[in-house]
Amino acid sequence: MLPSCRFAVLHCLALAALSCSMGCGGVYDSTVSGVVSLGGAPLSSGAVAFIPDAGGPTAYAQIDSSGRYDVFTGKEPGLPSGSYTVTVVARKPPATERSKLGGPPPPGEALTPGWYGEQQSTPLKYTVEPGSNEINIELSTAPPPGWKPPGGGRR
Repeated sequence: MLPSCRFAVLHCLALAALSCSMGCGGVYDSTVSGVVSLGGAPLSSGAVAFIPDAGGPTAYAQIDSSGRYDVFTGKEPGLPSGSYTVTVVARKPPATERSKLGGPPPPGEALTPGWYGEQQSTPLKYTVEPGSNEINIELSTAPPPGWKPPGGGRR
């Protein structure tokens, strides 16, 4: 290798190492974690979505068996700081492993009230600050003011 090429390669490697040592943190400026509970008891499964009010990608989290969640945007931990509308959906495990026709099983019975699963009806609104955020989400079985069941509430 020519000395000038060797110098250029070493220079590029040094710059790459320096840039990583100065701030190879995550892609996003905020992280969010917490516990999701319903009526005071932690949920043991489910999903949380943080939908940015200003637009942009939605961040998601899986609820673990102790009710804890950690938010990711795509495969990256964290999310941008800002205002978010939050949805939560949790279901019991399916009653069967397969549908009657051999396909995937039907979803299990809902554990969380329906208004928490839709962006338009969820009352959950949070501001995510730069840095680490602990947001514990307490769900209630009492509907939010003005909530109407899908289909106009008829049976």
